Amino acid sequence: MTFAQRQAFGLWYSKIMPPSEITRGHQSLIRDTGNLIAYLPFQNFQHLSAAQLLDGLDVLQRNTLTPLKQEFIARSLIGTYRNLTAQDFARLGNIACLAEPEDLLLYKNTEAFSVIRDSVINCTHQGLRLPSHLLSNLLLNSTEFRTPSTLSTERLTELAPVLPALGVTFLQSLTTSQLLDVLPVLNSVSFSSAQASIIVDQLSSSGRLNPAQLQQLGSLTVGVKTEHLLSLTSDRLLSSLRAVAHHTPVLCPPHKQGLRPAQANAIATKLWGFPEVVNWNNVEPLLDCTPLLSVMPRIRVLVNNEKLSSTSTKAWNTQQAEAIFKEMLDKNPNLSKQDFLRLGTLGKGVSCKFLQKQFKDDPSPSSVRDFLAFLRQQPGLLHTSLKKCIIEELYKFEFFSELLEDFGAELALSMPVSTIKKFPTEMMDILRKMIIEDSDHFLLLSRAKQQLLVDKIVQRMGMYTGVFTEEEFRSLGIMAPFVVDEVFIQVDRNFFIENLDFLKELCYSSSKMTIVARILEEPALFGPVTNWNQTTLSQVDRFLFFLPESKLQEISQALMTVGRIEKLFMSQRQWESGDVGIHCLNENETEKMFEKKRFVLQFFLGFLKMRPNSPAPMVPTCEILHTTAPSAWTPSSLMNMPSSAFSSCLELMGQDLFLASYQRREVLRRVKEIHGPVSSFSQSLIFQLGVVVTEMSLEELGALRLTERRSIATMGAVSSWNSRQLPVLFSNVLNSTRQSPSQLDSSTLVAMGYIVCGATTAEIKSFNDVEFSKAVLWLGRLRLSCSEEQLMALVQLLTHSLAFGDMSSWGTDVFIEIGVLAAALPDMAMSALVKEQIEGISPLAISMIPPQKLAVTFDSTKISMLSYDQAVAVTDEQLTGLSSVQRTALALVLTPWEDRPVNFRGRLLGLAPSHGPGCLILVLLMLLTVLLCHDT
Repeated sequence: MTFAQRQAFGLWYSKIMPPSEITRGHQSLIRDTGNLIAYLPFQNFQHLSAAQLLDGLDVLQRNTLTPLKQEFIARSLIGTYRNLTAQDFARLGNIACLAEPEDLLLYKNTEAFSVIRDSVINCTHQGLRLPSHLLSNLLLNSTEFRTPSTLSTERLTELAPVLPALGVTFLQSLTTSQLLDVLPVLNSVSFSSAQASIIVDQLSSSGRLNPAQLQQLGSLTVGVKTEHLLSLTSDRLLSSLRAVAHHTPVLCPPHKQGLRPAQANAIATKLWGFPEVVNWNNVEPLLDCTPLLSVMPRIRVLVNNEKLSSTSTKAWNTQQAEAIFKEMLDKNPNLSKQDFLRLGTLGKGVSCKFLQKQFKDDPSPSSVRDFLAFLRQQPGLLHTSLKKCIIEELYKFEFFSELLEDFGAELALSMPVSTIKKFPTEMMDILRKMIIEDSDHFLLLSRAKQQLLVDKIVQRMGMYTGVFTEEEFRSLGIMAPFVVDEVFIQVDRNFFIENLDFLKELCYSSSKMTIVARILEEPALFGPVTNWNQTTLSQVDRFLFFLPESKLQEISQALMTVGRIEKLFMSQRQWESGDVGIHCLNENETEKMFEKKRFVLQFFLGFLKMRPNSPAPMVPTCEILHTTAPSAWTPSSLMNMPSSAFSSCLELMGQDLFLASYQRREVLRRVKEIHGPVSSFSQSLIFQLGVVVTEMSLEELGALRLTERRSIATMGAVSSWNSRQLPVLFSNVLNSTRQSPSQLDSSTLVAMGYIVCGATTAEIKSFNDVEFSKAVLWLGRLRLSCSEEQLMALVQLLTHSLAFGDMSSWGTDVFIEIGVLAAALPDMAMSALVKEQIEGISPLAISMIPPQKLAVTFDSTKISMLSYDQAVAVTDEQLTGLSSVQRTALALVLTPWEDRPVNFRGRLLGLAPSHGPGCLILVLLMLLTVLLCHDT
């Protein structure tokens, strides 16, 4: 049976095994009942006594238990019995890891303690995230860790999964021979960039890694200096890429375990600098972050008949696929449908004109379905312009409604609401099922689109009256929390309490969080928070952060142990980094969630001193900062950390974007106390500082030695530098590397990031055109603070004959590649843009076009070519400069998706909400007249 089926049987069994029967049952109840009892809903399961659990532990262990039930068993048994044997803990196995550390520590100096420690180590090997309070007290506080150099190879191998928690200070104390002995194990451990750098630096002899060691680095390759990567031969670099990809399939930043941007650029540009790259199959892990300019010289070879079968299997990014497809079409203008359908992964690069011709030549449903099936199989997301083209073309066909099932979720969700709202019940149900089966594309929509879409589905399903039943809730899946508040608040309470694990995985807006918080305190659920116990907190889990601060203060202080707080933080972080959480919270909600987490930590650990019996504020360990967050702690608590612990966690502090200015200031002060003035900072230390560097004075910024790309990248990743700091930093990079602006290569430019805006216009003009064009893939993603004159100088570099050439020849592929720099096109070039070029301009680039420039260069015809995402990026300031005709054109782009003539930012876009159909028709006629006049 599937786990869901077993749970269903457990729910059925709960009708004849209610809590009263459990509490009256004999000690042997679990053994007498058998496997089925393991699947009782937790509301029933929690009434099993410690004696019953201990007697029936073997039965329970044979079955798949939820983490909540495992934690309940651990807390019940280990919290109740104080004389468990080594054999008992061996029976418990990994479940022991979920007990309270204080309960486990009672067994110190007993035979059982070694079994407990083995269980904790085994849990880490299986990838279970454990509170630092548990790891520190049971494992890491051991005297053996005080002298890391004495640890044996066997012991280090055993401890490999927890080594990142020990921090850089511990790793720096390991000898080269120790690291070499355990390298086969370390190369698959998730070390941070700084930690990996320290290990690699330790392994280096005379500043260079020997070939054998380099092959073994695996995921530790992230710690290799970019300078060293550039010194390798292409075959050595290729074999290293193969080795690291074995452990980390997704290498392109910003993937968590991927390479750093400068590293990725260095490897990609070097490999693609060799003609034989077209024969290498191992460059694929970095294709998505390979500069278009590196691929372009090889395109003719890539599309040769003998190469095409290999080319059509690679995971090209959109702009690469478009450039390759364009070359194919130039080579074979009469490309047939059958030839196209054999192009594999190159399909995402197809042009709208080609599809239009194919649909015209054979408009049969079967032919259209062949194309749709092919496009659904493309790796990654299809470009917005391609989806818009497909929907607009197919909407013309009478059999459009019959194609919905063939669209797939990505294409279906690119349809405007004005189209979707016309769906009959049957089609709406098809769309609903499609979204549930492939929810990622729904999560990628804006919040406004999500709510509108769900509203239309719910309307068609007639769910606006009565209880929001379990059947209705599950029928919406990921969309359920996006119903209007009036529907959500009617959710069936029995379903709610019996399915908390399912509900906690979903996405909630601020208003829904408030509703959930109220529901949790209802008598039918858990009642007032003053009555909550440890079991309640385990059930509520991350929903606790939905409670208002006034309610949080009413939770018993005794319940909110350090271990409990850590578990809450870890649970929320796990959700935030998961498939749903990563796309859920907007910027404002993320900020509010952080403030709630910080309040929980500081209130219950005594920092806010709101209670007479509050404990003395604790000094955090480096390990607990990993499970919580440095920014959640007060500056004084961070400053009171021992120097070794503080230094071990410096990289973590530098990566914490919620670290406030006053916290960063204190951290920098402590760093200078430990390491001396900034002029003496090592490259490794600068690399770890992250956002802390923003607190340096102009003098200090000028005194830094930025000799390596990793230290340059630390400064280049900061977006908040002002116009006085940027020139200082740019000059520092030139002075530290002893290079002129013309000598800067693409990986250095990538590392410089925002610092590029510190160059004068004259210095920018002297940049190497080709090297800059290879760096633009990364720089184009940043909201650069350059002046318009600087940006125009940067754009001019891209027009070199060895780069992308004349602007008039740029296609969608180039505009996708250059990102924000499209906003700096000269007025004449921008005025001359055609549809294919406009389609490649990113929404961020649209928002960065100066208002006057947008008004002059984007007439109503061009504005009507924008996609919804581009149109919604237009800022209030830009809107003010548009004429009424331009505003109307913009409104007409927005209206189909927003299903009303004013967008969700509350701005009137030429069409008032109160205008009736007659007025709308009049406005459309006016716009049509303007467009026709423009064409003539």
